Amino acid sequence: MLKVERVCKSYCGAGHWGKREPVLCDVTLAVPDGKNLSLIGESGSGKSTLARLILGMERPDEGQILWNGQPVFTGDSKRKQLYKEIQPVFQDNSGCFNPRWKIKDSLAEPMRNYLGLGGAALEQRSCELLDMVDIPHSALEKYPHELSGGQQKRICIARAISIKPRFILLDEAVSGLDATVMLKILRLLKRLQGELGCSYFFITHDVRAALFMADTVSVMQSGRIVETVTEAARPESFSHSYSKMLMESIHKGEKR
Repeated sequence: MLKVERVCKSYCGAGHWGKREPVLCDVTLAVPDGKNLSLIGESGSGKSTLARLILGMERPDEGQILWNGQPVFTGDSKRKQLYKEIQPVFQDNSGCFNPRWKIKDSLAEPMRNYLGLGGAALEQRSCELLDMVDIPHSALEKYPHELSGGQQKRICIARAISIKPRFILLDEAVSGLDATVMLKILRLLKRLQGELGCSYFFITHDVRAALFMADTVSVMQSGRIVETVTEAARPESFSHSYSKMLMESIHKGEKR
């Protein structure tokens, strides 16, 4: 289980004497094993900062982030085990790929590092992963630029699940995709979760995607969680004024 307990984070403003500006304030949330939590909020609300803290890339100023009772910000000796259990999928596909590597090399890297796979076993597992995300095996011999954005995203997901993590953090993972491709990716994620039994922490500014992906939704405004709703299948489930404002974006989109 992931627990975020009263986390605060600030950064120095511009200039040598810049005042520290709060980005996260007293953030508390939890993602139980095998469950999904969506975090929604406008750009600049602090969602991606929280993602970096959960991944152990930065340390909170106050509070703590625990994975199965252990701090995620830890020494190098424990970091490898953390990354084996927690994997990210980001908005920018390029972070997943070396443009000089074929897809088979990018897909194989985490399995070599974390599972010690090689040879025929590695090749077989790579093909199994492509089957899981509905990509033909011929893609293994291609370079990233030879694939569409949707195909790249599917392979990013395949890479994340390749080492069978227990928790996947998706930070704006479907942003920038057209509506049809986005829906296919969201359905893929749900299907894979049913097969793998992992947890998702789904960060997005897209309200529809958030409601589609998770029963529990937290709303972030200016670095604070202003509302958390369980069984949040409908926009009417929310009561906070900021949450309602975000929910209105669904109706505006329908009128276009």
